[in-house]
Amino acid sequence: MERIKASISVKFSDSKTAKDFFISLEPETLKSFSDRSRISMKQEDDNIQFQIDAKDITAFRATLNSYLIWMRVLSTITPLCETQK
Repeated sequence: MERIKASISVKFSDSKTAKDFFISLEPETLKSFSDRSRISMKQEDDNIQFQIDAKDITAFRATLNSYLIWMRVLSTITPLCETQK
C-alpha cells in the first residue's frame, strides 16, 4: 500500500496569530505518538503549511483530526486570552 501524503495550508488573519498557533502546535510535531504518521509544519507570514505523511488512511485521518481539533481549541481560547490582558 502506498503512503498517503498531503500538504495543507492554513491562512490566518495576521502573522501574529499564525505565529501564536505555530508556537502552540509545534511541540506536538516534535514527538510522534505513532510510527504510522508524521507531521511537520512551517510558518510563513500569515500562513502555516502542514505536511502529513501517513502509512494508511486511518493514520492520516487521525493525524489530521488531531490538528484540526487543537486549532479549534486554540481559536476558541485565543480571544479569551486577549480579553484577560
